[in-house]
Amino acid sequence: ILMTTILASGERKRSLHAGLLFALSIFISYYMMGLGLYSAVANAGLSNIFIKIIAVLALIIGLLNLKDYFWYGGGGFIMEVPMSWRPKLKSLIKSITSPVGAFFIGVLISIFLLPCTSGPYIVILGMLATNSTYTEALWLLLLYNFIFILPMVIITLVVHKGFSPEKAEEIRQKKLRLLHLIAGLLMIGLAILIFFDVLI
Repeated sequence: ILMTTILASGERKRSLHAGLLFALSIFISYYMMGLGLYSAVANAGLSNIFIKIIAVLALIIGLLNLKDYFWYGGGGFIMEVPMSWRPKLKSLIKSITSPVGAFFIGVLISIFLLPCTSGPYIVILGMLATNSTYTEALWLLLLYNFIFILPMVIITLVVHKGFSPEKAEEIRQKKLRLLHLIAGLLMIGLAILIFFDVLI
């Protein structure tokens, strides 16, 4: 949506800057929020019971993602941004008129996205709080959030090179259930590792 809006102006270089700044703002926002959550969790003095709760959360998230692979939208919800939020998100993105605007809209989008993506993030933060030093956590959070925004960066670059944003969205829609399958298996795998004390 972002790339289609910016490219409508016919300025491909401007769209590149906007896309990269948008991804950067989400990276910074998520990193800062993650750091705050990590500090709160680490300072709380976690017990073994808490990490088991984290494992249960990972298992639930994994099973719900598998549900969306086999029965997409079943049960009246999906493990994505709620449909009711999407018009507002789209209107925010379509209001972007400059790369600087893309950066600040990215911060607002992060606030919308966090409740929808906080499950896996909390699982990771819980694991870091019990298995990592503060310095290690800083680097691992950087890596986690880099991986999180990597698809945005890739989409920005390929669209800048001439790939149609509409085609990119069409591919995403076709692979959506597969993405839920991958996410579900990863989260279930994490839950199993935690339950069997491989990572704790």
